[in-house]
Amino acid sequence: MSDDPMDPKADDVEVDQAERPARWFRVPRKRRRWPWVFMWVAILIVGAGAGLAVASYQLLGNTLEQASPDTQLVKDAQKAVDPDVPGEPVNILLIGSDKRAGAEGGGDPGRADSLILLRMDGDRGFISMLSFPRDLYVNIPGSGMGKINGAFSLGGPGKTIETIKKLTGQPINYFVNIDFDGFVKLVDQVGGVYLDVDRKYFHKNVPGDGIDDYEEIDLSPGYQRMNGVDALDYVRYRHTDSDFARIARQQAFLSELKRQTNRFGNLPEIPAYAKIFATNITTNVRSVPRLLGILEQAMTTDKDRIARNSISGRPNMRGGASVVDVAPGEIEAKVDAWLHPEFEQGSASAVVRPNSVKVQVVNGNGRLLDAEKATDQLRARGYDAVSGGNADSFGKPETVVAYADGQREAAKNVAALFGSGAVLAALPRSGTPDGLDVRVTVGESYDGALVTKKKAKKKSKPAAYVVDTTSLVGLGKRIQKGTGLKIMVPTRVPTGSELKIVRAYRVNTGGEGPQALKMVFRIPQGTYWGYQVLDWADPPLLEGRTGVVKSGGREYSTFYDGKNLMRLAWQKDGITYWISNTLDYALSPETMYAIAKSVRPVNRATLRPGAKPVEIPIQQDAYTP
Repeated sequence: MSDDPMDPKADDVEVDQAERPARWFRVPRKRRRWPWVFMWVAILIVGAGAGLAVASYQLLGNTLEQASPDTQLVKDAQKAVDPDVPGEPVNILLIGSDKRAGAEGGGDPGRADSLILLRMDGDRGFISMLSFPRDLYVNIPGSGMGKINGAFSLGGPGKTIETIKKLTGQPINYFVNIDFDGFVKLVDQVGGVYLDVDRKYFHKNVPGDGIDDYEEIDLSPGYQRMNGVDALDYVRYRHTDSDFARIARQQAFLSELKRQTNRFGNLPEIPAYAKIFATNITTNVRSVPRLLGILEQAMTTDKDRIARNSISGRPNMRGGASVVDVAPGEIEAKVDAWLHPEFEQGSASAVVRPNSVKVQVVNGNGRLLDAEKATDQLRARGYDAVSGGNADSFGKPETVVAYADGQREAAKNVAALFGSGAVLAALPRSGTPDGLDVRVTVGESYDGALVTKKKAKKKSKPAAYVVDTTSLVGLGKRIQKGTGLKIMVPTRVPTGSELKIVRAYRVNTGGEGPQALKMVFRIPQGTYWGYQVLDWADPPLLEGRTGVVKSGGREYSTFYDGKNLMRLAWQKDGITYWISNTLDYALSPETMYAIAKSVRPVNRATLRPGAKPVEIPIQQDAYTP
């Protein structure tokens, strides 16, 4: 292979499938807000402190005592939780709020900003998360229908626990209520977090402009150390972003935080962390051994064994208020995915003999004879299928395939026959006929026919969508002359790219820290990719690489999020360079490799033979909403 990154033959690189582990977790493009990040902050810091010495056992006991005040709100929450059964998974409800519930002994519990249901399964070695939109329209026990975050205002953690138990049908063993102030203090106590900020985040409220006020923020792009206030603004920013962009920011923050907390063993300030935990978190976890068990699993679970799910629903208006409606089928499907996360890349259903599966089919869409039709079709495929008449109600949008204990693999095979509109769920243990393996509730997604498996077509190699350009060469030369930083620039960029921000700076505040350059590019989809140059041979970011690819004389460090390539980095002469994907992963791995391999020193930046240069628009301090 050529050792020249600009050699056309060097483009023939297999993206590092052989280098990457086969395990991955799904990252759904759904709403998930900041509190689970905060929970991990608390877990990592308190857990690190607990591991320092036996003396910390007493410290943790005092911390838990303060974090579980003897208030009516906490007493009500304790009544609402279910017993923690040894050997069984532990379910923990995380509640993010603007203040600590009942901190003053009662009264207003505050307002809930987010709700996350966390499942920690020690036997199977995974952690699963299920988040709920704050405007989800649900039945609040004792109060009727309303937004799910209203349960917290009506009765604090206890009412919230009752609401989510009714919605999901799942037990809740513990709750943790977290406030904003504690997040800021914890991040500051750990000394800040180094993070690669993808673009400029800025908002300032103007009185009387007729525009709703949001939290103000002023954050520049590039790799930098963020304090607590900036970190909170960054992970909570929402008013011009998609839900998935917020998720990506939160994941980036968490990843860097976990790397920094690995160094806690030498810190003497553990009592300070415990104090922050005790005064900004409310929980019903009162046993130090139980807390240590939870912390141990949280600290040791590999990221490839962390599953994230979210209820999405659909926006609606009720009584003049904006709400999120959700179909029962989606709740059942998301709960099932939360209970049984799939971690194997491309995992397929196990082979199950159809004639061994007892299937009941009921009509959930109201269309005449649809259940009977689907029953006949399943019989034709070899299943022991019977029609069960009508479901408890009509109008169900999805076809739900529910399974009895031990029959999930059989249900996956059945669901595949009903196409992408089918969802999996668990059958209730009570009221299910003996001997029934699977119940299919035919929804509106059923079009009268089962899916016919098609022969897979051979996939062609994905292309890199880039154009050749020398537009960055002159700019790079000026920056190199002015800063002394050795600059290399890309000579290929994604089609339609516009350079919006150029920032030459030092990584830390006060004019100190390594020299750095950040370029922020906008693509036609409306999102941003970045190019970073950093005079730092071992930034913390590099510790999180997921693989290594050697190509064209360079060794590239890859950073994958599930199946998505989020960053591609390399080093030369003590300088670190990387290409950052957009927050929604709009750039394919092939495109990112094409960019990276085109990067050359500004004094030797020439185009590939036969390339036709394209001028790209350049701005150096543009608005990036």
